[in-house]
Amino acid sequence: MIQLKNKLWGLMLIFPALSFSQTYQWQWSKQAGGISGSADPGFSYPFDESIRDIAVDNNNNTYYLATMREQGQNLNGSAVTNYGLSDLFLFSTDCQGNIRWSRAIGGSGNGENAWHIKVDNNGGVYVMATLYNAADTNDPSAVPIHFDDTHTIPPYTFTDLTTPDPGYKSAYLLKYNTSNGILAWSKPLQGDVNYLSRICDVHMMYMDSSKNIHAVLGFRAGTHLNGLINVPSSYSSSFQYYLVKFNYDNGNMTPSTPVLLPITGTLKAGATEGKVNLLYDESLNRYYLAGNRMQETTGLEDFAYNNIPFTKKAFLLAFDGTAGAELWRKEITTNITGTSLDDEIHSIIKDPTSSDIYISGRYFMIGTTPTFGNYTFPSSSYQGQTPFVMKLNSGGSVQWTKIADGITSFGGYPFVKGKLAINGNELAFAKGSWNDIWGSYSMVRPNGDKADPLLVRLNKDSGAIIGAAEVKSNYDSQDEFTAIAVDNDGNYILGGLFHDQLFTDPNDGINTMGVNVIGGKSQSFFTKYAKSACSQMSVEETAAQAGMQLYPNPVQDVLTVRSKEPLVSYEIYGATGQLIKQGPLNMTQEQIVLSSLQTGVYYIKLKTKSSTVTEKILKK
Repeated sequence: MIQLKNKLWGLMLIFPALSFSQTYQWQWSKQAGGISGSADPGFSYPFDESIRDIAVDNNNNTYYLATMREQGQNLNGSAVTNYGLSDLFLFSTDCQGNIRWSRAIGGSGNGENAWHIKVDNNGGVYVMATLYNAADTNDPSAVPIHFDDTHTIPPYTFTDLTTPDPGYKSAYLLKYNTSNGILAWSKPLQGDVNYLSRICDVHMMYMDSSKNIHAVLGFRAGTHLNGLINVPSSYSSSFQYYLVKFNYDNGNMTPSTPVLLPITGTLKAGATEGKVNLLYDESLNRYYLAGNRMQETTGLEDFAYNNIPFTKKAFLLAFDGTAGAELWRKEITTNITGTSLDDEIHSIIKDPTSSDIYISGRYFMIGTTPTFGNYTFPSSSYQGQTPFVMKLNSGGSVQWTKIADGITSFGGYPFVKGKLAINGNELAFAKGSWNDIWGSYSMVRPNGDKADPLLVRLNKDSGAIIGAAEVKSNYDSQDEFTAIAVDNDGNYILGGLFHDQLFTDPNDGINTMGVNVIGGKSQSFFTKYAKSACSQMSVEETAAQAGMQLYPNPVQDVLTVRSKEPLVSYEIYGATGQLIKQGPLNMTQEQIVLSSLQTGVYYIKLKTKSSTVTEKILKK
């Protein structure tokens, strides 16, 4: 461990451009999107464009899940593939924001939905999606669901509502190669389904430290998951829910025996809005469901656990992973007759060093201060929409809650999604707002303006405000953060939506960015808020620790690498951290030709299946 620490310190001294400063700043920002949008005059989270999720691998490559509407589809100004009215859009950048690849997932219509992506750091990025095929063999113009350029769901032949067809399968777990975005495999989660029974509630997934995927799946009548699930015929128009663990095995995912959950009613987690999030605590074998009951035209969807109904909109439920037994639950209760439809929980994450959890959301306060279970939220000097971040222990006891300290102008703002991420001792809260005050930070906007993206940084142990940052836009434009991740250097990668212009403050270090389509609705945007220069490098082990030998060093032309297990790849970096050369490897002893390199200091990053090593080499 001392040797590794000394090595890291040495790299910091040699790479001054990669060392950390104390000040975050916006490094770059880019956009993606098409022209069309939903018929809703405002922003519709299920149907308009935004970044839905972000993941970072151990090479500091970033992966984004977004939605892409039809006409003029582009990624940072370059045309991209599309298939229908609205597609899922998966793409990747390096740590400098350079586009690595992009992938449209969809077909005719707009029946594609997914809300989360996960990476396994072994070449795989995973998406759990509901993909409702609109390609009927009777319509030659219809485009079937595409997973990538060559893999599709076959068109169905419509006979009647009850005849099964392979083209009706709509629930999928997908794996894409992180190197190029090509589909590695697709796993249909349903068995034989017809036009009616294909409807499902599939969306929630969580990846644990062993890269197993945990999911809550809701199916209608039939046999599903390769015969592991049998839903009775009485579920012809409702869902039976199961907890399923997909065991990771070198990139494959094999489902284990499902646990039938005592859920009645519906979560509608993935049907339209991704309103419910799943979290798993490995040390306790415990699951959490946090989110909001879906709103229908006549009120809220019925939802009960173990025959005990939830009566409010926003809820948090903890249950045991062995048999699904409820442990505790909490709901937000406000002083509004009936149920407040503005109360929501948007995000839930776990502290990596304990079993404490963090949630974020909003509630509508008027008169009496709202409660969460038997806990009363902090009092405030303002009324209306109130954003909050909360820390709870594993027993459900609230440790602290932080709400906006004030409002600088008229009213609060019901931001679309407020997402959380942990970065060392920081808890980051990314959202949109008109006019929040957090500690000494005041976001000032004129009356009548709409939301701008806002990032609030808190101490994860106390809730104290560390800092905040905003992205200014033009007046009367709704622009928000909807996703956040932390890279390996402790920098923030954020995504969201905007409608006209972003980074209009001349002092933010980013050129003002305008939407690059004409006549559209929202565009997705993604940006980096960093305190260090970009580094694709990471140092996990020394060569000795990983059982490697490198010789000769200094090297003239050919470097020989010996390893106790087969090598997978190499990357050569210059002294300032720029990637110079890379390539695949596959044996325990390899020779890497370096004759083209100029004399100087370089760093070689070597990977095996189980380790990553970075070593300094001298080129003669």
